[in-house]
Amino acid sequence: MVPLLIVSGCGAISDADEIIFFKYRQPDELERQYLHLATYLNSAKSCFLIHPETLSVAPLNPDGSKVSFLRSSCFMHVASLSGDDAICQKVRSVSTFLYTGNMLNAKLCRELASTANPYAGRQVAGAGNLNVQKILTLAGYSESDVDTFLVAEGRFSSAERAAYYRDNEPSVFWLEVMEYVIGSRGFFNRIDILPGFASERDLEAMKNVTWRPRFQKELPLSE
Repeated sequence: MVPLLIVSGCGAISDADEIIFFKYRQPDELERQYLHLATYLNSAKSCFLIHPETLSVAPLNPDGSKVSFLRSSCFMHVASLSGDDAICQKVRSVSTFLYTGNMLNAKLCRELASTANPYAGRQVAGAGNLNVQKILTLAGYSESDVDTFLVAEGRFSSAERAAYYRDNEPSVFWLEVMEYVIGSRGFFNRIDILPGFASERDLEAMKNVTWRPRFQKELPLSE
């Protein structure tokens, strides 16, 4: 009985889609950023930039949910927010020798998608963890590009005023950037050029992900 109890939570006897017995790939910070970006935009596009074999391990989670492919977690997050269960076909469960992740599968993804409320929490999901400056730089935006965009959107009266807020009221400035630059179609189109682990097939799939405008906050003008 004791040996049975010991191995009951072992990934070696899991019915996950894949089982990994040896060394596995751990997520880097940029891959985590792509997860946060996907959650914030409620779009699977940046999920494709995550390495397909990167694992996310949470040893304190219940059995069956201690480990997952980070890319699959990304797809599942988006499905649970958007209600788009078509994304769930890309979800793969995984277990390691020590940890089980068999419950984090396509079936669970579809269940989460079926109860999703696209309006709930969408304004702030992923926002606090996203390194906006880094992502914008990788997407080819200069400070001037950002300031010019915000002026064109009517958020600041001039590039000089935008730069003033960047330097003196950064919390206000970066909130504007999150809502109006990161949430824009122009930025969405640049996700394709962000560095990552997308294959040629993934890049083709990214082209088929359509932009949907976020439910923007009714922000008062900053000046």
